[in-house]
Amino acid sequence: MSRALITGIGGFAGQHLAAALAQQGTAFAGYTLSSEGNAEFDHVSAYGDINDVDRMTEVLAKDPPDVVFHLAGVAATGAAWDDRRRVFEVNVLGTSSCLAAVAAAAPGARVVLVSSGLVYGHVDAGLLPVDESHPRSPRSPYAASKTCAEIVATEFCQSHDLDLVTVRPFNFAGPGQGLGFVAADFACQVAQIEAGVTPPTIKVGNLEAERDFTDVRDFVQGLVAAAKRGQSGTTYNLCNARPVAIRSVLDSLVAAATVAVAVESDPKRMRPSDVPRFIGDNTRAATDLGWRPRIPFEQTLADTLNWWRERVAQNQVVDG
Repeated sequence: MSRALITGIGGFAGQHLAAALAQQGTAFAGYTLSSEGNAEFDHVSAYGDINDVDRMTEVLAKDPPDVVFHLAGVAATGAAWDDRRRVFEVNVLGTSSCLAAVAAAAPGARVVLVSSGLVYGHVDAGLLPVDESHPRSPRSPYAASKTCAEIVATEFCQSHDLDLVTVRPFNFAGPGQGLGFVAADFACQVAQIEAGVTPPTIKVGNLEAERDFTDVRDFVQGLVAAAKRGQSGTTYNLCNARPVAIRSVLDSLVAAATVAVAVESDPKRMRPSDVPRFIGDNTRAATDLGWRPRIPFEQTLADTLNWWRERVAQNQVVDG
């Protein structure tokens, strides 16, 4: 991989991917909606809407990449319930627009499409951990949009003979993740309580669910591995392949707090599609890509909490 383009470079995973590519000495450019984001990479970023095919074609044609990491999209599952139209416009039509620009300006590029493990929907306990052969059965607007994006991408790449690799991340977390995700939400609340910004009570949703968490820094290494060694037309789960109870995420962060913290159930944080247990199988990624997560989840939580402590100290939290 000599040169890459990252759509959504200003987002959580996009910034970590940019940092990983920079560390490896890979040249890259970024495409993002606004100039907000990591200033360290602003000088290589182009700004525009993912659905602006002409603008993206212009960016690609200027210096055609050999890999396009398509990360741009609405990522918050909870927010997707409130604005179904937008999540489909960005995640589905945006994917189509991105591929149209690639076909026009960089037809030889490999596209790494970031989908989601949520496309599998509710999986019976006896079929866990779920592998890539399991049928898609989305149970939320976000998951439905990612399912449609996969279908659109497969059709488009077959019609235009593009090189596509799809990855399905499960839950990932780490420093820099915004609100709307469980580890970040808990860490932000702990940091605010420590600082005396909010009362000493964390509001929580369903603590009994078990999820498959990967550190974002491991996740982006999976993206790089997919770009280098993935088989064209193949889908890869990027996950840890072990369950973590949401209650244990909370307990770990509360235990790390420097002050006493109480816990209170909040019905607003309950999601209608919550499934009790969700674990992925990463065998294909390990075999084809040589990829497995390496960062302990305890380190992920510690780094996430410290990142939020810094944000709270700098008054950079709008809503917690």
